[in-house]
Amino acid sequence: ISSNHNDAPLSQVAINWAMAKGTIPIPGARNLRQVKQNLSTLDWSLTKEEEGLLDEASSKVTGFITPDKNPFPLKDINT
Repeated sequence: ISSNHNDAPLSQVAINWAMAKGTIPIPGARNLRQVKQNLSTLDWSLTKEEEGLLDEASSKVTGFITPDKNPFPLKDINT
């Protein structure tokens, strides 16, 4: 996908994917280069096919913690 967009950094692909899902990503930046890189994300958009490829790839990622080993309380203790 990156190569389809002038070798866009993976951060731009991720930001565009988040926007394609209807969210408003708030990317961080530690220097001016990263700020410019993040702003360049607005110069292009994912195609529906590319969005689908990323959706498919993400569906194959398993969680790092299984629900039975979740260290957090199942019920909010403050409600």
